[in-house]
Amino acid sequence: MNGSALRAARCVWLAPWLSLILGAGPAAADSPPEIADLMRLWSGVHDSALQVILDTHSPQAAAEDVARLRTVVEPVDLPWLGPSVLYLEETLHDVPGAPRRQVLLRLSVDSQLRPQRVRVRQYTFSTPAQWRGFFADPQAQLALRRTDIDAIPGCDLLLSRDGDEFRGGTLGRGCVAPPAAPQRYVDYRLQVGAGLYWFRTRQFRFQDDALVQESAGYDWPVLHLARLFSCRVRWSASGRAADLSPLLNVELADHGGRADFSLPDGRVLRLILHSDDWPFDASNNALILILEDLAPEGATVRSWTAADALQVTAAMKSMDARCGPIAPPAQLAPAATWR
Repeated sequence: MNGSALRAARCVWLAPWLSLILGAGPAAADSPPEIADLMRLWSGVHDSALQVILDTHSPQAAAEDVARLRTVVEPVDLPWLGPSVLYLEETLHDVPGAPRRQVLLRLSVDSQLRPQRVRVRQYTFSTPAQWRGFFADPQAQLALRRTDIDAIPGCDLLLSRDGDEFRGGTLGRGCVAPPAAPQRYVDYRLQVGAGLYWFRTRQFRFQDDALVQESAGYDWPVLHLARLFSCRVRWSASGRAADLSPLLNVELADHGGRADFSLPDGRVLRLILHSDDWPFDASNNALILILEDLAPEGATVRSWTAADALQVTAAMKSMDARCGPIAPPAQLAPAATWR
């Protein structure tokens, strides 16, 4: 099993909500506008990247490659469950014949809430393998019974409309993991729109509210839309900031570009750069630089600034990294280019 497969397998239990994608179907025509639009925005096949940011039980997880996910969402006819029901089937991009997740999603408008929001309730299959390709099998849809599925308690998503997008997530501490013996609660954030699917899952210990796991998903990078950045790495043998001197330069694309390098003290570090491909803040784009120490239990530093900033810097003991766009924004002269 390669690194991506191992990593994706670990993420299966991180949060069963990572793959929530909503599709369009026949029921949308008779649904409230919010439901119809949400279904329309998320019908089809979706190509996503999934990255572990933090896992205190497996520090090396954050150092592994990003997993690529392929998710198919289609409407299904289950009137006994609700008028707007979707089937989701998610697989690793390289292993399309082995679904790693299959869920039913029931969409409804919660009129008790102010402002009014869309509630998404999720159901798992008791025997998932029996229902593979459920969306394309009318006989299987007729055969399914309420006893064949189980709701995920406390993990409803509440989504609010914001222009042409929907955003929201879980509320409170009711969504727990693992379900059989809860030790943590899950905070899940989701943003969907035309050509946009971002999510972030964080797990906290009940005991002290400490963050123990974090992962994020975003649209698989479209490289022709990415900008190229040059990153200057500086090193100080004495450990003093005043003694920092140039060590090397690397170039990264801002849609998940990464580079590994070694320091004179033997540490192996990784730089990762994100911008509008990354679920940082639902209301603002940002330029995010992530600096990871790839040693077991190594530190991770994240730094961010405005998406159109001319540089972003992240620092650790005895070193720092500063990145800027090779080509300047259109309104600036070439002299403003970072080198």
